[in-house]
Amino acid sequence: MAATTASASFTLSKLLLKHSTPKPLSFLSPQKTNLFSTSSQFSSLPLKLKQPLHHLQSLKYSTAATSRISTIISVGDKLPKSTFSYFDSSDELKTLSVSDLTFGKKTILFAVPGAFTPTCSQRHLPGFVEKSKELKAKGVDTIACISVNDAFVMKSWKENLGIGDEV
Repeated sequence: MAATTASASFTLSKLLLKHSTPKPLSFLSPQKTNLFSTSSQFSSLPLKLKQPLHHLQSLKYSTAATSRISTIISVGDKLPKSTFSYFDSSDELKTLSVSDLTFGKKTILFAVPGAFTPTCSQRHLPGFVEKSKELKAKGVDTIACISVNDAFVMKSWKENLGIGDEV
């Protein structure tokens, strides 16, 4: 059993070191030790591990070795079955499917990583809001922003940015 149990030790040290005599730090002592005193404190505490350290391996992950996953959606492609929740103009929570949102319409769907994030608020969403009249003049019926956030957060974000029915 002793062969399978590895022992490791680590040292606890203070970040704030001042010129004073080192004082031992012990977690097993009934004495109270002030961890934030001006004296330097060092101690070793042996740890018993349940498995030997030799079985541990470093992570073998590289972005260069991973393949890229990309999907291009073209006009006429079938979209995945999913539902969206949103608040309509009368402030009622609605849920509809992707097919209900897009069937027989020209629809722009764009996604953002999250509401209230600086990049999404300053770069992703504003471009669609600014171009919404131009896009709708070219026949786009709906411009919808999709996010991992729920409808309540998305509504609050929309109100915070002062966006009307553009998106």
